[in-house]
Amino acid sequence: MLFNLLKEPLPWNLMSSPEAFKYLEYAMILMGWTPPQEGWKPFRIILTIVISFWWILYVPIGVFITFFVELKTLSPSEALSVLQVGINAGGFPLKMIIMRLNMWRYHKIKELLGRMDKRCINITERLEVHRWVARCNIVYLIYQFMYTAYTLSTFFTAIFSGVLPFHLYNPFIDWRESTMNLWIASVLELIPMNGIVSQTYMMDVFPLLYGLILRCHVKLLRQRIENLCSDPRKSDYENNEDLVFCIKDHKLILEYVSVMRPVIETIIFVQFLLIGLLLGITMLNLFFFADFWAKLAIAAYINGLIIQTFPFCFTCDLLKDDCESLALAIFHSHWKSSSRRYKSSLIYFLHNAQMPISFTAGSIFPIGLNTNITVAKLAFSVVTFVQQLNIADKLRKD
Repeated sequence: MLFNLLKEPLPWNLMSSPEAFKYLEYAMILMGWTPPQEGWKPFRIILTIVISFWWILYVPIGVFITFFVELKTLSPSEALSVLQVGINAGGFPLKMIIMRLNMWRYHKIKELLGRMDKRCINITERLEVHRWVARCNIVYLIYQFMYTAYTLSTFFTAIFSGVLPFHLYNPFIDWRESTMNLWIASVLELIPMNGIVSQTYMMDVFPLLYGLILRCHVKLLRQRIENLCSDPRKSDYENNEDLVFCIKDHKLILEYVSVMRPVIETIIFVQFLLIGLLLGITMLNLFFFADFWAKLAIAAYINGLIIQTFPFCFTCDLLKDDCESLALAIFHSHWKSSSRRYKSSLIYFLHNAQMPISFTAGSIFPIGLNTNITVAKLAFSVVTFVQQLNIADKLRKD
């Protein structure tokens, strides 16, 4: 039943656009973002509050306490790892608060997707929607695998190296006393970190799912435009009605974009800031200080950093191309022998369609591959700076 969302489309069992977020919704219910079908119960409310407090406050505070209290006893690699976890954990509450305060927008875009689906009348369009929905759910599982792989690889590589995986402050258990204490302290760290990582990939994958299903409906609209005035049996009035429906579809797509744009742009802006810092710290650790086991965990972590923004940035660039193709489809449609009223509506439609769908991170820089590459270059600039000043060699000697 669960994996029906990944299957090839069948004419009698087709999925709708809102189901692109189906796996994400399961996770939202599990993490207490949305109420389950039976509603909120007192025990579940209390449990959600306690767990959220544990994740949002204890983890970032515990990491920074460890960093400042035990800095002298930490090796350079451990200190950079603690700093990396601390910055990431510090950015997590900000992204989660933004997302949780705007959950109404999520429910709104689901309603808009349902209205878009009503225009998918023929079986070809419904099959196309199903394929994109299945693709979205596959993407969610890929994100889940990648982030879980990072968490588990960090946990086991730290255990094999004889150190804590995330270095959360724990005054009750001295992990240096015995192997048993090390395992107990590590498992106690793994529980809240797994919760944070799970919610992090939920927030990171959401913009991508949002963009993918948006591309689906832009492509379907282009196909409808290409078919305008292609049926000789239709009258001018019917052709004009088809054009009006396409204009309404485009307005619905723009409404879908505008509803979620503030959230997407803010979250991606925070991610860009975090990635610029974290990728630089991670690269320093990878090239100068980490041992073999730590490098394995760092490699998984870098993959996680890359997929935080790269897929969505790439999707934004593809959306711009889709919008350009949409405008070209309007211009090259069969309008020459149409009525004057039809041509006037088409000019209006073409004017609006020429404005591409784009996103701007924090209203400062455009979200796209160029910005993503610029952020990555900043990390390599930090590594080059440290290498030229021989800072790493001095830290090793100390």
